[in-house]
Amino acid sequence: MGVQLTFDHAVHFVNKPEQAPEELAGLGIHTVNGGRHESVGTYNALTYFDLRYIEWIGIFDPKLLPPHQDTQRYGLVDTLAGDGYVEGLSRIALRTEQIDELAEQLAAEGNQVIGPVDCSRRRPDGKLLEWKLLFAGLPDEGLPLPFFIQWNDSDEDRRAELTANGTITDHARGPITLDYVAFTVRDLGKTVSRWEKWLHLEAGEAVYDDYWKGKKQVISLGSFQLVFLEPDQEGPAREYLQSRGERPFLVGLNSGQGGSPEQYVNIHGSFYHLK
Repeated sequence: MGVQLTFDHAVHFVNKPEQAPEELAGLGIHTVNGGRHESVGTYNALTYFDLRYIEWIGIFDPKLLPPHQDTQRYGLVDTLAGDGYVEGLSRIALRTEQIDELAEQLAAEGNQVIGPVDCSRRRPDGKLLEWKLLFAGLPDEGLPLPFFIQWNDSDEDRRAELTANGTITDHARGPITLDYVAFTVRDLGKTVSRWEKWLHLEAGEAVYDDYWKGKKQVISLGSFQLVFLEPDQEGPAREYLQSRGERPFLVGLNSGQGGSPEQYVNIHGSFYHLK
């Protein structure tokens, strides 16, 4: 039995996070400015769906970025391109309350493990948020494992505070849930078997996705799904794999209303499934 894991957030790099609240309001999605990671030169905006969220992150001072090997862990390595960033989804984070045990578990299974590392961010209202991060994987793993986070505050306290300050609130589009993240991969079987082993979870059967034109498999984390897609025909998913490599390419959002037609929209370099 592995450590209990919950989906926490997806990291999406954008040139100007401060523009995200206005941009996403046009889709009926509530977003707030987050704050700065002062020691590493990044800042963010945040879109919450209960405690699952999307982090729209940018760089306010490239000179403060950590060394190359550290930026690679955070998924920052491919964002720098000329005077701007390569925008798009980069990594996901899974939440745990057993981060030290998880570090031992992943190391025992042959992974290179870094952390837990103490981290913090100061919110615009001045409050200092603190958490621990854990990175694990192998240099040749293809699709990188998620990184792992343990918040200093409990889920109940975080939900109450984020609701009180307006970060978690109703979306104009409806009571949206963040249901899945999909990844483009080159070898479906190899990738899924590695994630099954390291996350101590079991995938469903491989099926064909007619829309994205490729084989896919799903690993479930409770009501949340990790979807792995190996595209085998020309189309947006294959183009994404060729240009961005093995990484998240799609986030599924569900308003549960049934009134609006579902749609796939490209938001700053990656896809969002709105229904």
